[in-house]
Amino acid sequence: MKNLIITLCACLGGVISYGQGLISDIMNVETVKIELTEENEKLRTEYQETLDKSKEELEKDLTGLDEDYQKDVVRLIEDFSKTLEDGEEMMVVNLKKRTVSRVKSLTMTHKKQKKDAVQRYLNEMQIANRKLPDFLREDAAKEVKEYASTQLETFDTNYKANLDSVKAFEKKEHLIISKGASASTN
Repeated sequence: MKNLIITLCACLGGVISYGQGLISDIMNVETVKIELTEENEKLRTEYQETLDKSKEELEKDLTGLDEDYQKDVVRLIEDFSKTLEDGEEMMVVNLKKRTVSRVKSLTMTHKKQKKDAVQRYLNEMQIANRKLPDFLREDAAKEVKEYASTQLETFDTNYKANLDSVKAFEKKEHLIISKGASASTN
């Protein structure tokens, strides 16, 4: 009877240990909390400096592109206005078509140049992000992508608004020739 009780206890103990699994003790790993070390903090600071510098350069590039675009459009409109003053209908019609075409082309090029500037920013920040420890990379990448996404949305909005302006220019009648009373009737 004593042997029977010992055998049953051994079997019960074996069943319980197999119920937890063969690797349950192995898989029970304690949580490790990582504090930012001086090295990690230094890397984070360097990354933040790179991020700030890259954002500043991007803003400067975008502002320069906007200024160049506006100067080009102003030049085209001034040329059109000079021709308009001459009052030659065919010249005005032909120059208006060329002006619309050129402004549309400038508008598309402007948008592409701005997107290229944002892509350069993304590439630069991706390289800088690689220097960060793994646990900091995800948040840093998310911040960069959100900023770039905001810029790209702004470009799309501005592009549509610029094209709307071109359409309004195209539809407007700029030269009205009226046939007034002749000088001999006075």
